[in-house]
Amino acid sequence: MGELLKPEVLVLFLVFTVPGVIALYFRSQFLAGRLPPVSEGALAYITLSLAYHAMAFPLAEGLYTSGRIDGTYGLSWFGLLFVAPAALGVTLGLNARKGWSKALLSRIGINTVHPVRSAWDWRFSACEECWIIVTLKDETRFYGYLGTGSFASSDLAERDLFVEYVFDFPGEGEPWTPRGSSVWLAHGEIRSIEYLPR
Repeated sequence: MGELLKPEVLVLFLVFTVPGVIALYFRSQFLAGRLPPVSEGALAYITLSLAYHAMAFPLAEGLYTSGRIDGTYGLSWFGLLFVAPAALGVTLGLNARKGWSKALLSRIGINTVHPVRSAWDWRFSACEECWIIVTLKDETRFYGYLGTGSFASSDLAERDLFVEYVFDFPGEGEPWTPRGSSVWLAHGEIRSIEYLPR
């Protein structure tokens, strides 16, 4: 255990894992908000950190070769290990959310797997306010409005939904009338959700 706490080992850990962890953390905030578990993510953290250092080396070669961490060098290392990976993570997250690289690659005939794991996460991660019709497995229907006070869980095991405003549906062509209530819909009870434009 003492070997793991040596300063040299801690510095290696800091340099070769922290940038990847920070970048993936910020990226995840644009997707489902979840980082992979350490057991699954360790290889991704290290791989991304190595790729990050390969890109950063030409721009910060003097910092890498100086071997110093005091004064201005310390501030530069902080930027290199914490601030720049955060910016990289935000860029990767925006790319995943907006589909920039996916669109570019599809133009040259290369199709890639979408980075968001489920349609639920994709739809609700950038949820704009809208009208919805939720049908439960027992055919019960809720007519509602997903406002800023609504919530969709990002937990894989608990896909519940809170609808801020619930309405009664009098019939086709008739306006929905507010009930003055909200509804929580439990995981496993939702069969479908229909989204209507505002």
